[in-house]
Amino acid sequence: MPKAPRKTPEGRRGSRSGDERAALLRRLAELEEREAHARHIVQMAGVSIWEEDFSGVQELLLELRRQGVGDVRAWCATHPDFVHEAMGRVRVVSVNDATLRMVGASSQEELLGSVERIFLPESVRVFIEQLVALAEGRPFLQAESVVRTLEGRRLEVLSTFSWDAVVGRADRVLVTLMDIGERKAAERALQESEARFRNMADHAPVMMWMTDPEGGCTYLNRQWYAFTGQTEETGLGFGWLSAVHPEDAAPVKAVFVDANARRAPFQLDYRLRRVDGEYRWAIDAAAPRFGPGGEFLGYIGSVIDITERRRREELQRFLAEAGTALASSLEYGTTLSTLARLAVPTLADWCMVDLLEEDGSVRRVEVVSADPSEALLAEQLRRFPARPDGNPHHPPSLVILQGRPVLLPELPTGRFSTLAHDEEHARTIAATRPVSLMSVPLLARGRTLGALTFFTTARSGRRYGAVELEAAEDLGRRAALAVDNARLYRDAQRAVRLRDEFLSIASHELKTPLTPLVLKLRVLARELEARCEPVLSRRLLGHLEVSRRQVKRLSELVDGLLDVSHLSAGRLRIEREVVDLSALVREVAARFQEESERSGSPLRMEADGPVVGQWDRQRLEQAVSNLLSNALKYGGGHPVSIRVEDIGEWARLVVRDEGIGIEPDVLPRIFHKFERGVSERHYGGLGLGLYVTQQVLQAMGGTISAESTPGHGATFTVDLPLAPAPEAL
Repeated sequence: MPKAPRKTPEGRRGSRSGDERAALLRRLAELEEREAHARHIVQMAGVSIWEEDFSGVQELLLELRRQGVGDVRAWCATHPDFVHEAMGRVRVVSVNDATLRMVGASSQEELLGSVERIFLPESVRVFIEQLVALAEGRPFLQAESVVRTLEGRRLEVLSTFSWDAVVGRADRVLVTLMDIGERKAAERALQESEARFRNMADHAPVMMWMTDPEGGCTYLNRQWYAFTGQTEETGLGFGWLSAVHPEDAAPVKAVFVDANARRAPFQLDYRLRRVDGEYRWAIDAAAPRFGPGGEFLGYIGSVIDITERRRREELQRFLAEAGTALASSLEYGTTLSTLARLAVPTLADWCMVDLLEEDGSVRRVEVVSADPSEALLAEQLRRFPARPDGNPHHPPSLVILQGRPVLLPELPTGRFSTLAHDEEHARTIAATRPVSLMSVPLLARGRTLGALTFFTTARSGRRYGAVELEAAEDLGRRAALAVDNARLYRDAQRAVRLRDEFLSIASHELKTPLTPLVLKLRVLARELEARCEPVLSRRLLGHLEVSRRQVKRLSELVDGLLDVSHLSAGRLRIEREVVDLSALVREVAARFQEESERSGSPLRMEADGPVVGQWDRQRLEQAVSNLLSNALKYGGGHPVSIRVEDIGEWARLVVRDEGIGIEPDVLPRIFHKFERGVSERHYGGLGLGLYVTQQVLQAMGGTISAESTPGHGATFTVDLPLAPAPEAL
């Protein structure tokens, strides 16, 4: 069997060398495969990828370093030729297909070599940044730039530069270009939209603001800064809260934070400091903003100064309250004092009321201060009312003289002598520290009754304007009407008292001769019957009967006047006793029998039995007589029915006639004093009978009512308690 060849050391070494070559070949194949795969990926990528040779550029940078140049950016700024030379040393090694499509090249050969063909002047800035990054040893740079296609079209691109991207070749640079034209266009459109919004917002008549999702303010329009005096540095973020009144800031922030957490719209009122330091009421309304995907972007809101509106609403409420106070009393002194206290502090820090008396003098009826500690000063001001013969520039005096309002939005500090009657008056005015004043006349029926004067002080710092003056004039008109009505009522009451006094005296004086006249007529009738022949006696007795009826009628009228005077003076007395209403009505009806026959209206009475109660017999007879007299007078020759009945604890009397009736517009007034249901030309009388009847019945705890249809008569119903109420005993 042949022997196998013996391995020699050289043979073993030859075998290892073969293995190493094989491994190296496999490694090279893998690298080539990976490089091919990488190049395939590069070619298939949708982003422009360049491989550039920067070795020439590196040589220039090394030369600068040898020359001691440390600031490459500054060197490039002062040596543009160096930049141009460096740009010319950049060599394009390869590009992918996306690059060819981007720049409009048909093949790589069109781009290989210099990159100057696609560079624009705007590209130089980014190239300088590349040089700086290379000099500083930074391996990566990203920047926005502009390039141009081979057709000359501009492209906005995002460029990235990576050094050492190719293994072992430090002088090579991998560049990517991403077309960001659409994104930049969208950004510009957004910026233009925002610029338009800001322009509109800055010219809007209201304050506007915007926030980010966290609630920080990112925008305040020009009106906000003009109103508050803030700047962007002091207003953005949460700085705007410093312009809110200290008492409102915490609640406002709490509402805003809560709404921001819930992404909900909100609206709230608060006081906002104006640039002059005055706090003004504002309404802040806002709505959340959401992006296309529903993401919360923050809020947009508006702020409107509503001080004038709130002031008008407040003044309207004040005027309504003042109107109620003015209508609550006819004692105008008390009413005006109440009015002055209502005006402070709603309308003023001080209020003064001057009234013009009938003798031409002026009386200061009230002085009110918002500060109770100034009571002594208020008493001093009482000593200086308006004086028509005093300083004509004194506002209340001027108002009373001319009947026109005076408005002084700003009072001259320290120059109150021009407004005062004398130096003492000027010192008193100065002590109140007034800053703004208005005085309005009390005008009624073309006459000036006085003046209302209001002024604010340094304590509140408020200034009067057209809104306040309008409210003050309205208040002056209402107050004047109240004063005029009160004076008219006072004069009317005085006239009524004089009338009642006259009626009382006149009725007593008239009653005095009537009593002996009645007696004389009776004596004369007896003498005629005894001494005269029958024919003459009958004729004369007829004349005497007419006289007797007229005297009786006159006596009834005088009795009515006496009753009215007693009622007005509160001297009507009720003497109660047990009375049978049925029997009393029969007695009264019997006395009216002759009148019933004369008028052609028969009396028909219905009563089931006695109806007994505790009443004043004489007054009850008077009431029944008045009702029967009216029924016969207006019955028109038709029957008059009378019904008496017991209805439990009450007695009821119903008197009905079938005559002319009462008109509906007159019916509610027939129980009033001196009121009549018909013309006195045809029926006579003073219009007191039903008034006295009602007053008498009410004094006994009863009531009376009337129902009527014109042309079909009238029905009067009287209800009387059978027993008096305990307090009437």
